[in-house]
Amino acid sequence: MRIFEENNPKKILAINCNKCKKTIMAEDNIIKEGIFEASYRFGYFSKKDGEIHSFDLCEDCYDEITGDFLIPPLVTELKEII
Repeated sequence: MRIFEENNPKKILAINCNKCKKTIMAEDNIIKEGIFEASYRFGYFSKKDGEIHSFDLCEDCYDEITGDFLIPPLVTELKEII
């Protein structure tokens, strides 16, 4: 869950993890910790047809959830971080 500056929907002040509610602060729109951001638009043949679901997870909650996967997420390395 992203928290924006009042009257400025482009300036992120903080992010609350949707699972544990941990608050991750942002400074000058720079998030100070690792965050997993998900947004998915459900399509036809879904019980949620036409809905968009979005959430944010702190790195600990991401690790906890993906640690239970029988097939782990595909992880690739970036050559450069900009």
